[in-house]
Amino acid sequence: MRLTMILASATAVLALTAGGTAIAQTAQAENTPWIEMETTSVSLGLGGQSGEGVLRLPNLGTNCAYAFKVDGFGAGIKVGVSHARATGPIAGMTRVADLSGDYGATEGNVTLLAGAGGISMKNRRNNVTMNLKSETTGLDLGFGAQGMTITMPDQVVNAPRAYIVEFGFNKTWVNQDSRAVLDQITRAWKCRYANIWLFGHTDSVGKEDTNLELAEKRAAAVRDYLLGTGIVPTRVMTLAKGEDPQLARTADNVRLRTNRAVVIVVQ
Repeated sequence: MRLTMILASATAVLALTAGGTAIAQTAQAENTPWIEMETTSVSLGLGGQSGEGVLRLPNLGTNCAYAFKVDGFGAGIKVGVSHARATGPIAGMTRVADLSGDYGATEGNVTLLAGAGGISMKNRRNNVTMNLKSETTGLDLGFGAQGMTITMPDQVVNAPRAYIVEFGFNKTWVNQDSRAVLDQITRAWKCRYANIWLFGHTDSVGKEDTNLELAEKRAAAVRDYLLGTGIVPTRVMTLAKGEDPQLARTADNVRLRTNRAVVIVVQ
């Protein structure tokens, strides 16, 4: 019940914050989602080609990668053994599942020739686009295809979207119990399209401005821990609430650990 009330309060705050549900993207190349695909085929005539790929999401965090299957990439081999490889950036993703779908060339047909080339493709069911650089090797290559299909396994999210870590009196460091909760958040949300909000709270002991500063330091300590796990900094925001509102209402100058906390909301 307490966590439900806290989540409702935090959601109201997020609704007033512009861009609260959007992932902050940067123009830096190293923070751009990208994929790499490889297929190998033995063929004596026209046919499809299937292989595997990896979606990498440095825009979310370190070591964020999802494997997928690809069909039709390099279809239409004339004769012989061939190997096709492509890598490139992806745009238009708002969740991992957006990668799945049927892709066609943005202009004309997809055409690959022996050696190096380029392909611009778009998902027919959403706004995901990719600009691929391709490399092909093999015997008598020179093939074209209408497109390809990417299948991404379902990524079911059953993790909570609200968490609480508590602090000792006048303390701002993250203890062992809190680290366990933050590690749980990292495992569940590090490599998913979601922002993480940190709301710092205190009890009612001491001056209001001092408590606001204390709340800010607590939220910052939690943020520093999450960033240390590899989550991209632009995804983690802090907001100091101090003693107003209290998580559990008390009289003034009452020590209560419940109120010395950071509420974490994933949105």
